[in-house]
Amino acid sequence: MSDYDNIEPLQAQGLLDSRRVAILKGCLIMFFHSCIFAVLASQIFAIWLDKQMHLNSLQIGELLGMKTLVSVFYKPLFGWLLDKTQLRIRFIITIAIAGLGAGPFFQFVYKPLLMTHNPTLFYAAGLLGGIYFGYVIIAGSGVIWGYTGRYIEAHAGTVDKVGASNSIAWLIMGFILTALYTINPIWGFYLASLSAFGLMVTLLSLKVKPFDTLNTKATSKQKIQLTDLKILFTNPRFYVLAFFSLSTMVVVYAQYGQIGRYSLSFWPDNMQTYGLKFDVYFGAPFSIVQIILLATCSGFIKRFNPSRTLLVIGSGYGLSLLCFGLAALLKDYTAGGSYMPSLIASVIAKQMLLFVHPFTNVVAVSYVLASFNKRMGGTALLVGLHFVSNLGASLGNGVVGGMFKNQGWGRSYVELGIYIFIATILLGFLIRFANSRDKERVTSHFKSKTS
Repeated sequence: MSDYDNIEPLQAQGLLDSRRVAILKGCLIMFFHSCIFAVLASQIFAIWLDKQMHLNSLQIGELLGMKTLVSVFYKPLFGWLLDKTQLRIRFIITIAIAGLGAGPFFQFVYKPLLMTHNPTLFYAAGLLGGIYFGYVIIAGSGVIWGYTGRYIEAHAGTVDKVGASNSIAWLIMGFILTALYTINPIWGFYLASLSAFGLMVTLLSLKVKPFDTLNTKATSKQKIQLTDLKILFTNPRFYVLAFFSLSTMVVVYAQYGQIGRYSLSFWPDNMQTYGLKFDVYFGAPFSIVQIILLATCSGFIKRFNPSRTLLVIGSGYGLSLLCFGLAALLKDYTAGGSYMPSLIASVIAKQMLLFVHPFTNVVAVSYVLASFNKRMGGTALLVGLHFVSNLGASLGNGVVGGMFKNQGWGRSYVELGIYIFIATILLGFLIRFANSRDKERVTSHFKSKTS
């Protein structure tokens, strides 16, 4: 017998959405937020800083690092608030409200500060950007993933559909942002404001009030307490997630903002606008395949085990970054000759990385749902994955930016790829340790009940 409350009578009365409608609304939440994310954190943003603001690799790395460093301090608080409010929208809707100001903020605050090329105002832009980026997309993204995962799970759905809607948003925005960039780069920021309006309307349509007193797979009548934190931080599975974040995701995020510049470096100067468009169109078929796999991957993750799937993700990242480096070394080797071999290699490497990346949050949410008390799901995800990875990346952005400036793309990416492979091997040993501790805990609990 299950101790879960039956929600079907409430669905029949129209007090709760049906499973299908709940999945649709959850996917719309993720879609609109991902559109905001795509504007503020896509490769176009780093290209904008390079071509329009005339910043170098180190300056861009410092800006990306500053926005991440400021934002990480939202993460523990956001995780606690997410678990405290569960499915109520009064906290999560503030992310949509803040997103409405994207266009005005970047046009009238962020851009003018950078255009002065004054060191003091440069760091002021970094600080203000960190406050805004952190709330809306960096910490906000973790909240959206945690909320939609919990919302759909409460209606007996699966989170893979959320991952598919995330990829659909990035695919669509890739085409739109590329077109807008060639017309007027600032228009993209107003597109983020429009997406925030769609997010707010969707959140206001949710029927979640009855969940305050329901015990489901994703919600609890018992609200989060401080003692739950002790249980979380003594769970070895939390440190599996934290190590994956600290070792692998720190590197991925630290270099992610400069991928656009890396890709354009393979194109002749007079063909870079064409290269930007080619990148989007060439990646579309891969994105479609990715969306199909994301929409159907929950069965595979469940059968293969979320812990093992983390190893697959780590290996995919290591292989991608290694290929990035080999493509750049090939370009250096053929300097003065044909640029096509290295260009083709760089395009393939980039598609590999972009193919792997969207699966990370789906696997992480599945891992959290399978490993932790449902009262602590938000805190586990926001702290174990997002806080740890973003805190490390805030420092790593400057380091990686310095590597690119001093060592070049090739050597830097080869070193980063090898590092992730080593980290993935160590993660495998940590997973085995966590599994053995779980077995010991279950065996001890069984013996104490039978004695």
